[in-house]
Amino acid sequence: MTQRDALAILIVLACALAMLFVLRFYRKRTSAEAEWVRKLAHISTGFMSICLPWIFTQRLPIFIICGASVALLLGMRYVPLAKTRLSGVLDGVARQSWGEVCFPISVAILYQLAHGSKLLYAVPLVVLTLADTVAALTGSEYGKHGYAAAGASKSMEGSIAFFVTTFFSVNVALVVFSDAGRIETLLISLNIGIIVMLLEAIAWRGLDNIFIPLGVFILLHIYLAMPLGQLWDRFRVAAALVLLATAYARRTTLQGSAVLAAALVLYLSWALGGWQWLVPPLLLLLAYVFFIPRKIAPEDRTHTALAVLAIASAGLLWLFLLRVWQQPALLFPYTLAFAIHLAIIAWNFLYPRFPSSRLIMIACVPAAWVLMFLPYVLIEHISRLSLLQAALALPISAVTFGVFYLLEPQRDGIYPASGPRWARQAGIVLLSTFAARILWRFV
Repeated sequence: MTQRDALAILIVLACALAMLFVLRFYRKRTSAEAEWVRKLAHISTGFMSICLPWIFTQRLPIFIICGASVALLLGMRYVPLAKTRLSGVLDGVARQSWGEVCFPISVAILYQLAHGSKLLYAVPLVVLTLADTVAALTGSEYGKHGYAAAGASKSMEGSIAFFVTTFFSVNVALVVFSDAGRIETLLISLNIGIIVMLLEAIAWRGLDNIFIPLGVFILLHIYLAMPLGQLWDRFRVAAALVLLATAYARRTTLQGSAVLAAALVLYLSWALGGWQWLVPPLLLLLAYVFFIPRKIAPEDRTHTALAVLAIASAGLLWLFLLRVWQQPALLFPYTLAFAIHLAIIAWNFLYPRFPSSRLIMIACVPAAWVLMFLPYVLIEHISRLSLLQAALALPISAVTFGVFYLLEPQRDGIYPASGPRWARQAGIVLLSTFAARILWRFV
């Protein structure tokens, strides 16, 4: 690192600190709203971060700036002197958020992953800087159709504003700074807009400051090398799944962000595995409502994005291993995971109605097994192997269901829709699918 780099580091950090003092003075003099001041800080930090590759040619200075920024932001939270001097800029909103700490972490990760590509580095930060700000301000001013999200309240208007801003941010950058064709650029921008909008909708406590830039980076890296036909397929399927999940939402117990999380899981299942891997999560989404005993009221929508991610977690892990190992046979434990989850979900809804009926409890497992493994056998062309796997899945599902029944505590006769419950359920199902995978290798 040269003396020029050291001087530039001091100047950048001084500018960041001066920005905080100026915004604090601005809020005191004008009594500006906390959300507006926070977004001004977000925009200022974003544009300073975008300029870093044009200031430094090495990674170390950028890592030093990001590390010092994280230390300063943590000091503003926990060190009384820093908290007193700089309060009112980032801590004025009522919700709990780690977004300001996540921002410099994202900058460091992006610079490392971009390997010198200013386009791959800058575009994700432009989206994070502009789209997140426009969505928040649009939602606060014009949001009329709100939906529940983890730790926050968001709106359809804000999500649409996020999509539109993301689309134009990516589109303009690609038209000006890339060699991609006009139609390819249009489809890339639409695809990234839809997927990143879903990521923003399910993020909580400021994690969108990591989800958004890394999501844009990964998608941009993939889509720039993708032919036109595949880009068109990605757009059609993404739009169709979002519309399906949104239209079906009134029949589910999912909150607004959970519906979008379900659409994202469905899209990832198709995009990474193909239509065969889309079938189990889609069946679970469509089938579980038949176990709900009454019409869904707004107060019944208690399941958050965390519940969706917990139910999908084992399947997503097997999907990731598919991409790593390139073994289509992993569709078996993947399908098994959703079959077990469906049985547990069915029992969760049926138990309050039939608390003393052992027959109902016993029926949950074979019902879920048939719904999941009948299509599985058909997908595998009714082969002898698929029939044996389906036969093995039934006792494994029953044992796993029994373990959940014995270990999961109830409160007032119901299973709580809490974080620890979803973590336990996800862990039990994940272990059972690994056991099934190991057992099958020895059969």
